[in-house]
Amino acid sequence: MHRLFQLTFLVSAFLLLSGFTVIGHRGDPTVYPEETFQSFDSAFAQGANYVELDVHETSDGQIVVQHDNNLVRMTGVNRLISSSTLAQVQQAKTKNGEAVHSLADVFAHYQHTNAKILIETKIAKGEPHPDLEAKIAALINQYHYQNRVMFHSFSLSSLKRLQKVLPNVPRILIVGSLKRITFDSFKYVDGINISSDLITPDLVSQLHYIGKKVYIWDEMNENRVLWNWLVNLNIDGVVTNYPGLGHEFQSLKANAVSENVNSLASNTSNNALPIYMNPYQPAVRKRTLAPNAVVDVTKRVRLNQAVYYQIGQNAFVPAETINVVPQAGWAHLFLNHRIIIKTEALQLRLVDDPLQPSPTATQLTNGTIATVTAARYYNNQLWLRVESGWLPASEAQVLPPETDNQLWFYQYSQIPQQLKPVIHLPNNTAPLVSN
Repeated sequence: MHRLFQLTFLVSAFLLLSGFTVIGHRGDPTVYPEETFQSFDSAFAQGANYVELDVHETSDGQIVVQHDNNLVRMTGVNRLISSSTLAQVQQAKTKNGEAVHSLADVFAHYQHTNAKILIETKIAKGEPHPDLEAKIAALINQYHYQNRVMFHSFSLSSLKRLQKVLPNVPRILIVGSLKRITFDSFKYVDGINISSDLITPDLVSQLHYIGKKVYIWDEMNENRVLWNWLVNLNIDGVVTNYPGLGHEFQSLKANAVSENVNSLASNTSNNALPIYMNPYQPAVRKRTLAPNAVVDVTKRVRLNQAVYYQIGQNAFVPAETINVVPQAGWAHLFLNHRIIIKTEALQLRLVDDPLQPSPTATQLTNGTIATVTAARYYNNQLWLRVESGWLPASEAQVLPPETDNQLWFYQYSQIPQQLKPVIHLPNNTAPLVSN
């Protein structure tokens, strides 16, 4: 029993650390007919953690899996589920030849797999089915799906009834208007499923603060552009019509390491930096971060070998020339100054990036004088960029200003000793490192 608890805890921790849950909306509906085994199987194959389905009750009290109460859109048969028996409903075939499935059919089909299901209860005016939730609960208990299902619904009344019959199964209220998010509803639900048109980072934070999960849904026209900003939100799940695309971003986010920074920083460079919508599949925004610009940095995100800083909502820049305070002020002191290469070897090979140094084809001869075009402190070491690449400041000496240099030397003296580059004074017999 103890080992089972440990395994359950580890699995839960993994899911928490892996980011958001991907839920295939009606399966994989842009590829195969919605709410069919073919559609569900495709969603799972594309990486969905759950598939979502809708349920209606037939006239003889059976639970049918279908989004619309009328079968005409999916089968061509103009028949209302609520006015038909299960046998009559299942005479209709979907476009791939599958019969319209009952919920029992779906549970039986996936009983010996790891498939998980998000069930939406459809409660329409004029179609009162007060026992719908109890019948769903009976099927869940019969097929032992208690730990493999969640519920969501536009109907708070339905979720209240589900709370009574299955109190331990998560319940999510679907909202298309912020007015529907009320403190009264929080008593009956574990989360809110919000339209992508309404979601904001602040709303996500507020719902998380009161202990509610946050899920997102969108209309059938979602695309990669939507995902470019959606992936930046700290959401718990997405009900998506494109489970493969959702899984793609889920995997990228799960492999990233993010940490809070919350500091002023500067682009210590003579070049502007591109600004991306997200760090996972960078899509360039129209504006750039200007040379020497000072910004508020909230997060640092590392994905594989790349590092980005978040400087605003849906705004990330490469970390290569970003220095946070106080290093930003120290690094700026050397921008546009000349350096002289001082290395033990005859030549120094430059690298392409101070954060992940890889040798370039360029070598500078000992004694070469070059101008600094960018500076970066990384891992308590100063790196300097010249025209052809980067070098550690320990392999060079800085030529200070020749005139009006008192302020410059004072600022240099304020840098911690272990972070100072060596100063080259041509008229002296030895280089200078002030205390």
